[in-house]
Amino acid sequence: MWEDLGKTLVDVAYAGVGAVVLVAEQAGKLGKVLVERGEEAVDRAGRYSEELHQKVQDDIQRRRDEALDGKISSMDAQQREDLRRRLDELDEIERQAAEMQADAEDSGVTEIHGGPQDQDDDIFQ
Repeated sequence: MWEDLGKTLVDVAYAGVGAVVLVAEQAGKLGKVLVERGEEAVDRAGRYSEELHQKVQDDIQRRRDEALDGKISSMDAQQREDLRRRLDELDEIERQAAEMQADAEDSGVTEIHGGPQDQDDDIFQ
């Protein structure tokens, strides 16, 4: 009888150790699954965020375009002609700036000195 009790206690101890090992193994597997699922969820959320950001940007651009179209449509002939003239002036300024940039790059100029950023700051103290 004492032998049976001792064997039963040993079996219970082994069962307890086995249960701990099994729980640890399953917890490790569960942990891996949880990490994988978490990574997938974060990835999906990031993609969703990017898509949402792009949709918002597209909507903002669409509304700007509609507002501009509305403003232009409400202009009279003289206002549209003034706008064309101003756009031509801006195109010319942009062309000149690009030409100056190309000339500066060709001549090796990388910085322009003598502007307000180069003035002595002592006069302000």
